Amino acid sequence: MQELLFLGLFVVALAIGWFLGRREAIRVGVMLAPHGSAIDKQYFIGLNYLLNEQPDEAIETFIRALEVNPETVETHIAIGKLFCQRGDVERAIKVHQNLLARPNLTALQADRVQFELARDYLAVGLHHRAERLLNELVEHSSTLRADALADLVRIHERERDWQKAVETGRRLLREREEFAVTLAHYHCELARESIRRGEVVQARRELLDALAVHRQSVRAMLMLAELDAAQGRDAEVRRWLQRLATHDSDFVPEALPLLHRLAERGAIDVLAYLDQVLDNSQPPMMATVLAKADELNRRNGISAASNHVLAHLQQQPSLSGLLYLIDLHKDSVEPRGYANLMILRGIVEALLVDQHKYQCQACGFSGRQLHWQCPTCHGWSTIRPLKGRELAKAGTQRFI
Repeated sequence: MQELLFLGLFVVALAIGWFLGRREAIRVGVMLAPHGSAIDKQYFIGLNYLLNEQPDEAIETFIRALEVNPETVETHIAIGKLFCQRGDVERAIKVHQNLLARPNLTALQADRVQFELARDYLAVGLHHRAERLLNELVEHSSTLRADALADLVRIHERERDWQKAVETGRRLLREREEFAVTLAHYHCELARESIRRGEVVQARRELLDALAVHRQSVRAMLMLAELDAAQGRDAEVRRWLQRLATHDSDFVPEALPLLHRLAERGAIDVLAYLDQVLDNSQPPMMATVLAKADELNRRNGISAASNHVLAHLQQQPSLSGLLYLIDLHKDSVEPRGYANLMILRGIVEALLVDQHKYQCQACGFSGRQLHWQCPTCHGWSTIRPLKGRELAKAGTQRFI
């Protein structure tokens, strides 16, 4: 079915191109051969191949029949793109290379063909060839500069050459402001490499650059908090945690281990901080609710913790909240009811195992751990934590 659809589109494109070619020839005064000419015969031969289910031979015949001129260039470009989308990249390269060799293309048409050829090379992993063509377009094509820079960034990202990705990304940022989110992650990748090498000063510089590019970069805040905590700079850690609570409190659960380490040193009031986080998030993350419950239990006892969790469960049902309450009260249950409670606990725990905690807002990918770049659609900062009913809904779907 897909093959027939492709061939149908292909024949329509060729017919349009052939018509435009005839019209152009008439306009410039060139006499076309009468019906039954070599061109017409090529079309009949191509249709014969098509009817005999020989699509490759049909395509080659139609391409030979379609004359390349300024009126049919767009048709040839479309044909090449169809080949590439179909997975026949070798033939797409052949079409675009043949076009690029034509001397009668306008500057804009030549740039379009060069751009499509670069994308063909990208599709088969010939990054060096694609990079050369794209760099040329960046330098002399104002129309395609942004698209060429975007593809160059993709090449550097695939090769994990984060320094080049940052350099190219800064140029792309001048063309597309929304690229700031991705560029901040490139700086974070450079910071991670610097931390691995023990270059703390350079890592801090990269993370501050990330925040300069995108001031709401959650990843940069978390990394700076960890960096300062390792150096005993508690005041700075508090500052980053406060900024995280203000800008995106849904990611505070990622910082809870750090928060507890800070509390052990007496460097932060956990309860006051969690109150601030819960005030800033509607609905709140259940992990944050349970973290406050732990602190209430430590300070005021089981009753305070239980009332706090129950109040949130009535507004936002949660399996993890129910499991917390079971564990909170299991030691106070009489022996006869304890066995039944443990059965209930096992059921809830089994349901939690199948739950995914994070989901990509772009493609729907879901998983149990946080990815800064989606493994499926490769978008940056598209994955977010799920909440309450979202968790239950995600658990019923199929995920990669």
